Amino acid sequence: MKLDPQTALSGKAALLLDFDGPVCSVFAGYPAPQIARELVATLRGVSPGLADVLTAETDPMEVLRIAAESLPRDRVEAVDAQLCAAETEAVETAEPTPGAAGLIDAARAAGLAVAIVSNNSAGPIAKYLKLHGLDGAVSATVGRPFGRPDRMKPDPFLLHEALGSLGAEPTRACFVGDSVTDIEAGTTAGVMTIGYANKPGKTERLRGAGADLVVDRL
Repeated sequence: MKLDPQTALSGKAALLLDFDGPVCSVFAGYPAPQIARELVATLRGVSPGLADVLTAETDPMEVLRIAAESLPRDRVEAVDAQLCAAETEAVETAEPTPGAAGLIDAARAAGLAVAIVSNNSAGPIAKYLKLHGLDGAVSATVGRPFGRPDRMKPDPFLLHEALGSLGAEPTRACFVGDSVTDIEAGTTAGVMTIGYANKPGKTERLRGAGADLVVDRL
């Protein structure tokens, strides 16, 4: 049977959602490039050479990931703590993704458990869900393990954690993400993947990464 948006969740027991993109635009009011610059500025006092390498990086997650490759654990945790604080502030002005709340409600009504699986840290995600009245509809929130950016997607660790928390088999779960790393993580974890192409050019990239289905709205 051809997979389409109407049949994608048929027979599934769990809906897994990436946070930034499918649920909301986390950094709408506190731009990610600004946070990346702030992290690099902090790193400059620790490792000027590393800061020089990261000067042009606009993704704070990548700043953390790359910093972890050369810094000792305590320094990595300090950077992660700064990023967690920035995310906590950012969710206060995050913009909900159109259709996200309806998708979560529809999934719950159909008997699916819903989990958030994100490279963002769990605390800010929980704060956002509570602010928008979604905390009661989400059964599990799995975010970036503190100080362990190596376990962020595309590593399947977060997907495995979510599936274990829900008690769901990979073949009965579906993961919605808006990045190539989401699709890679979902594929490695053995779940069906739906790419959310919320920006121009993403449809081709998500299909190229192997998404089972690509949609441009929820």
